[in-house]
Parts: sequence; structure tokens; C-alpha cells
Amino acid sequence: MPHAFKLVALVALCATTAAAHADLGFDANLELDTTHYNAVDAPATNARDSDLSMGGRVEVNVAAKATNGDAFVAGRASLLLKKDGDTGVDDMWVQFGNAGMDIKMGRFEALDLFPVGKDTVVEYAGYTPYLANTLRGRKGSDVVHGALGLNAATGLRVELGLVYSKEDGEARGFRPGVTYTTGPVTLRAGIESVKVVGSTAGSENGVGLSLGYALGKDSNLNLNLAKKEDDKSIGVNAVFGPAGVGLIVGKGATSADKVTTVYAAYSLPLFGVKGATITPAISYSKGGTGTDPQLAVRARINYAF
Repeated sequence: MPHAFKLVALVALCATTAAAHADLGFDANLELDTTHYNAVDAPATNARDSDLSMGGRVEVNVAAKATNGDAFVAGRASLLLKKDGDTGVDDMWVQFGNAGMDIKMGRFEALDLFPVGKDTVVEYAGYTPYLANTLRGRKGSDVVHGALGLNAATGLRVELGLVYSKEDGEARGFRPGVTYTTGPVTLRAGIESVKVVGSTAGSENGVGLSLGYALGKDSNLNLNLAKKEDDKSIGVNAVFGPAGVGLIVGKGATSADKVTTVYAAYSLPLFGVKGATITPAISYSKGGTGTDPQLAVRARINYAF
């Protein structure tokens, strides 16, 4: 019942504000995943039996933007109604500024320094590689996250991010990054200065670099590099319209801390219905010493309504 009240309140908000905000947007979609995992014996922390499971959510989105000359205020909220009966929030942010500078605050994802393409399912065997995304965002309710954006020149944008938390185990720090786009080429570079709350270790600095090339409206290639202390990763992926393939190779300080993961997905129209697709996807990962390979096969149904 509380979940229904939240949805009704969100719909009511849209109805009462539509007259005052001509550019108010409202949409919703469903995502349903049916996934099969292979049995894994080692390492013990990731051990599991062969399993077939189903998960999913309905996402309800509200977005608005108002302008005054070249100044603007924009906002977005995404409510998740999950298959297990729980609720959650994906995005919840406000952004304001002008053509030269803006500030974004709330729950959001900042500049992607390691874009992975069509990652419908990606499972790692034992070791999780560093992808320069520790401070990217979508943190817990008590975490402060903000980003200052500067449009320095044509095609050049600088982003200065800050994540702050006092909760043990949470990561906090600074995340400056830059994006430069010229023609079909996009370059991304950034640094993460990460401190884990409650840890006796000092701050660790990570770096992410990415080169993207747009082959067309819905097709692109990405080459990514990331490094933080002893953790190093390289990734390459491609999206060709409804199809996507990718490879991620990560390595840490020990022989067990390494992983090679390949993944692929292909979206098909579902009975020709607009906004409805089914996406078969597969992920295979081989880890380091003493780690069993992990295989995941998924069928994802998406329906935008």
C-alpha cells in the first residue's frame, strides 16, 4: 500500500504542475530480467549454485526545465517500483546555471570515464576491476554529491565533482574530469581522489581515460583505460544499432586479482510493438588463480509506456 501511495502522489504532482510547466515531461517503463548463472565453487566468498532467477522494476520519471534568457533550472526524479515489492530512487537531482556554467546536485551519475556500451549483463569472476567510477555517483541518501560544470569552449566541458559522506565504508573525495568532442571523436579524461571513511589508509588516486568514435547515430566504438594504485583495467566495446559487444580486462596486486570478461547483447522488437524489445545477452568471465569462471545468460524485456 505505501508503494501505491508514492505512485499516486507522483502522478498527482505531475497533474497539478503541468499547467505551470509547459516543458514538464512524464514517462514510465518496465524492465524484466530472467537470468541463468552457472555454479561457482571458488572463491568461497562468491560461491553459489547454478541458478535461474527473475528480477525487474517499473521506472516512473518526471523531468522539467525552465529558462530565463540563457539561464535555466532543470530537475529530474525517477521512482523505482521493484519486483520484490521494494521501492527505490534512481535519479533525483536539480541543475541550474547558464550557457557557460552550471551546478548539479542530488542523486545522479557524473561524467562516465569508462563507458561500457551495451552492458545488459556483465558478471565478474572473483575480482571486480576498477573502472574509474568510485565517485561517479548515485550514492546513498546521506551522501552529498555535487558537480560544477564549465563549458570552456566549443566541444570542451570541464566537470568538478565532490562526494562527501561521514558513514563508515563510504567513499568520498574529488573527481575532476574533462570531455572534448570534435566531429565523431569524443575524448574523456578524469581523476578520482578517493578516501574510504573509517579506513586507516590514506587517499588513493585513480585515473580514467576514454576514446570514443561515433560510427553513426546509434553506433559507436569505445577504448577505455583506468588505473588506481595496483588496479589497472582496459576495456573495448562497440555498439552497432541493436547489437553490442565488449571486453574488459582487469588486474590487481596478486595473481588472484585479475579477470577477463566478454559480453554481448542484441535487442529485438517484441511483436512489432512500439517501445517493446527483448534482449538476449551473455557474459563470460575468467578470473585469476583459484577462481572458477562465471557465465551468465539473460533475457531482458523492456517496455516503455
